[in-house]
Amino acid sequence: MDQLTLYNKILQLKAPWEVSDVRLEESNGQITVVVSCNASSIPCPKCGADSKRYDSRIRRWRHLDTCQFQTIIEADVPRVTCKEHGCVTIPVPWAEDSSRYTLLFENQVLKWAAETSILALTRQLKLSWNAVDGIIKRGVDRGLKRRRKFSCKHLFVDETCVGKPRVFITVLSNQLGQVLAIKDGRSSESLLECFSSIPVHDINKMKSISMDLSTAYKKAVYIRFGRRAKKLIAYDHFHITKMLNEALLHVQRSEVRSMPKLNKLEHYKSRFLWFKNKQNRTEEIEDTLDNQKQYLIKTAVVWYFKEQFRIIWKTVGHNQAKSAWKTWIKLAKEAGIRALTSVVETIEDSLEGIINAMHHGVSNGRAEALNNNIKALGRQSRGYRNIERYKSSIFFRYGGLDMAFH
Repeated sequence: MDQLTLYNKILQLKAPWEVSDVRLEESNGQITVVVSCNASSIPCPKCGADSKRYDSRIRRWRHLDTCQFQTIIEADVPRVTCKEHGCVTIPVPWAEDSSRYTLLFENQVLKWAAETSILALTRQLKLSWNAVDGIIKRGVDRGLKRRRKFSCKHLFVDETCVGKPRVFITVLSNQLGQVLAIKDGRSSESLLECFSSIPVHDINKMKSISMDLSTAYKKAVYIRFGRRAKKLIAYDHFHITKMLNEALLHVQRSEVRSMPKLNKLEHYKSRFLWFKNKQNRTEEIEDTLDNQKQYLIKTAVVWYFKEQFRIIWKTVGHNQAKSAWKTWIKLAKEAGIRALTSVVETIEDSLEGIINAMHHGVSNGRAEALNNNIKALGRQSRGYRNIERYKSSIFFRYGGLDMAFH
């Protein structure tokens, strides 16, 4: 097999394209494969009508290396005159219009980018950061266009900060940890834009959407789904527990502050024991807490309701949940502790979302884990100057996209 036939096979060229020459430049460590288009009339790429060749210009693309030599494809790309569309450039079968790299080369870069850092990739392939970012963006765009099915049974929404000027984005993901949509901001409009980017027949299959206690996101769900939103919104266990823990710490500090100086240190040192789960409390810790309860009465009351909150969430069935929560809310209000009452009122306003979360067994933990991964992505790259590049990197890593050229 001669070299022209070999490269025709490698590049999988079909008429009117064919390899006309192969040049080896040993001094530069480079092979140039010259491809020609031998046709006087070519179909218009927009309408398919036979059109006359108008002119041409030489373009070059980097291809996969041949042995130890960097391989370049060079072609005199023609333009045709179409009666309907005027002067149009003919697309080449081995690369996208705006790219200076072949699709096979971009495929390889995408595979390596998933395994290593961008810095290592630029060094090994002698590419610029802009070149790698462009390849990733084109891959992501291909993947987003190909995406047809969206798993929307349980969705999760969270915001993340993408820079020091406190620029936020809203990230919508599913139960598989796949990023479905990313939009600027953290307002109700941001979440509505996320919903609008998903086909209606998929988004309407949603059974729950987990979130923190954001009023903006809640408003967006009600705007999009109307009355059905009441059964969809699921509030995250973590954020409510955090509020109870903050109330407990506030009450404990205020009680310790009012004690004589000699007793303050002992109570202050044991402040974190109140936050340990039952399975993590040793007999020594239990004895210490029993001793603390004698002096920190209000703290003990808040701690009791915090523990009951956990028990109800973990053990009470869906059918009995509403009555259990109402009893808990009534007793917690009667305790008359301001910090606790404030949290209880928030829980009361969010009760439907809490019951939905218990029924579906969902939490925003997946979204929080994804959020941490997104922040780690920014730290590994030492930050992003361009928010669009950051969003492309998020889709590239966590979008579950089919980005390869087929």
